[in-house]
Amino acid sequence: MNRALLYPVSLILIVLVAGFTPVAPWLRAAGGAVLFTLWLYGLLGAAGDSRSVGYLPGHALLFLGLGLVGAKAALWAWLAVPLLTVALDLALRAGQRFLGASIYVILWLDLFASVHQLVALGRGLTGPALWAWSTGVGVFAALFVGLGALRIVRTPTLTKNETKGRAD
Repeated sequence: MNRALLYPVSLILIVLVAGFTPVAPWLRAAGGAVLFTLWLYGLLGAAGDSRSVGYLPGHALLFLGLGLVGAKAALWAWLAVPLLTVALDLALRAGQRFLGASIYVILWLDLFASVHQLVALGRGLTGPALWAWSTGVGVFAALFVGLGALRIVRTPTLTKNETKGRAD
């Protein structure tokens, strides 16, 4: 999505999600506040060419979905997702690979747990269907998160002086 279009559409989405998610008003306000924090992080240029604000529509729709299915525990866990997104971006920009990998693991396990709850509660899974879904999500999450953390740790960091001369 074009950045000129991303910011106004994301702001409208934040207002809609914070206004119409069927949960307690204070939880809607908290969700809107953390989404707005991510939006401001991208808008105010603290990130420069950050891609983390591009995740905002997905984060907002996940909050809406969790609210619609009544996944209160997952909503509590979700509150950390936008803040962890900003923390991951800041850690990687500072060249802190191991800190970045740790934040990456927490962020993605939180996202997988939230999506698991969204589908499990939304579809009303019980018994063997819930076991199969949980096993599939668990195996996929372990592989995805493990490989992603390994990629972050093995990627060499570049200092600001090295990145100025790069043409890519």
